[in-house]
Amino acid sequence: MATFSKVNFKTVNYNSFRPHYPSTFYKILSTYATEGNETRLPLKKALDLGCGTGVATYSLLNFVDDVTGVDVSPLMIETAKSMIPQRCEQMNVNDTSRIKFKTGSAESFVNLETKGIENNSIDLIVAAQCIHWFQDYSKFYKSCASLLKQGGTLAYWYYVDPIVIDFQGPSKGEKKDVLKKAFQIYNKYVYDDPNYIGPHWEQPGRNIIKNLCVEVNEPIPRDLYSDIKIQTYVPDFDGNIKPTEEDLVLEKLNMLINDFIDYLHTYSGFHNYKEATGDKDDLVELFLNECETELGWEREKTRIDIVWRTGYTFMKKK
Repeated sequence: MATFSKVNFKTVNYNSFRPHYPSTFYKILSTYATEGNETRLPLKKALDLGCGTGVATYSLLNFVDDVTGVDVSPLMIETAKSMIPQRCEQMNVNDTSRIKFKTGSAESFVNLETKGIENNSIDLIVAAQCIHWFQDYSKFYKSCASLLKQGGTLAYWYYVDPIVIDFQGPSKGEKKDVLKKAFQIYNKYVYDDPNYIGPHWEQPGRNIIKNLCVEVNEPIPRDLYSDIKIQTYVPDFDGNIKPTEEDLVLEKLNMLINDFIDYLHTYSGFHNYKEATGDKDDLVELFLNECETELGWEREKTRIDIVWRTGYTFMKKK
């Protein structure tokens, strides 16, 4: 996670090219938080931990009166704050004081000694695409339970490793074989070949999220939380595994390969790789050339549909 705090990390690119969570997911979250009783909306207070540029924070304003985002990266917080007037106008939020952003470690912020927030005062605590970086899950769960009102919701969610499920344009071979080979090429540059991004991921965070946050879910204290809901969606190349209404579905359709490259540029592992090696081999050009020679994809003609593996966990304070 330290990568996102570096002065040369482009936070505007992060906000632009990372997937944004659909309104259908926030409906799932708000329904869970209110047990389906919409008369309990809006909720009064929410915390967004590891908020980054506010990708999830702003959307919480649709069903929460007062929202605070916290992130360890001053650059991320600076970008999030800079967008307050524009985003609030887009969302018809007249009172911009309803949303605040603070710099600080998410875990330290909810720590009993340093949080500066009254116990039993928060309706909703969320952590989007960051829970895998936390260090002490036992302490985190206990601290959040202290902050939450009785029946308040703790929620975290994530996405990892997009899969190309379809494409339009020239190619070499049967579609099923091309899609399988495309994922193999992705894994080569992102994980498998030690000459590229693989060794430069911050660990154990990356392995935790690749494992769909099993290590995060296992230590949930059942004496503090109830109604625990764990949902994962793992699509396949053939499109045989369809999402349900309860899944977090993140997809981008009909995108040029160059747009996919813009997304890869936001990977912390890619940033670390370039910083450590100088990218003397030009990883992006190697990747694109291999897509051309092995898949028959042309960077200016081929369009791809991608979907991410996703998951979320919701729980209520007893």
